[in-house]
Amino acid sequence: MLKTIDIVLIAIMISAAAWTFKIKHEAELIEDQVHVVERKASLERETIALLEADWSLLNQPDRLQQLAEAFKADLALEPLRPEQIVEPDELPAEPINLVPNGTDTLGGYADNSKSLVR
Repeated sequence: MLKTIDIVLIAIMISAAAWTFKIKHEAELIEDQVHVVERKASLERETIALLEADWSLLNQPDRLQQLAEAFKADLALEPLRPEQIVEPDELPAEPINLVPNGTDTLGGYADNSKSLVR
């Protein structure tokens, strides 16, 4: 003979088992999603490593020198002269625009809005 308390305990036990199964199933789904993300991250890392290796091969000085010599006539490439390397202060100043501006209160003959003041 089943008493009422036995029926309640059986119902609680079945509910707990169902809740445990639900939690386990959700954990497995999350674990599958984590594996998918890890596989994608691994594939991206491998792709990055491959692209870096490709980049280093393409930028080898011997290869660049051969390309520069092959296309020297087409691109008008010349070796860099030491006097071409200057500091930013040695660069010529930007030419001043001497267009008269009638709307400016001072007459607006010189526009130095783009000049850099240090």
